[in-house]
Amino acid sequence: MIWTKGGVAGGVAGMIVLFAACSSSGAGGRPVTITQASAGCTPTTIQAKRGEKLKLVVKNTSGKDYEVEGIEGTKLEELIVPAGKIRTPGYNVPSTAGTYKIKCYVPNGVSTTIEVQAS
Repeated sequence: MIWTKGGVAGGVAGMIVLFAACSSSGAGGRPVTITQASAGCTPTTIQAKRGEKLKLVVKNTSGKDYEVEGIEGTKLEELIVPAGKIRTPGYNVPSTAGTYKIKCYVPNGVSTTIEVQAS
């Protein structure tokens, strides 16, 4: 192993910063639970304040893998939630009042549109 002036501590600190920058957790946001079941996703409406940070707690209680993603201009990257698992992506509600849509679905199967209503 080659040691540099930054040493191990410098390398560890760099890795922590990189992880934090790449993390998609909803840390610090208001928790909102989305349940994925065999009949679709609930709730279908989420009330939020303009500019609010949400921590989406996506629970897949079905036997199939689900996906969630923003549609129609909503900025939420596609996320796969395996059967029986939980994922917690963060979502920043836009600062403009309006309705923002999230698609929650099984590919080639059941699909639900969740509306985030920002006021």
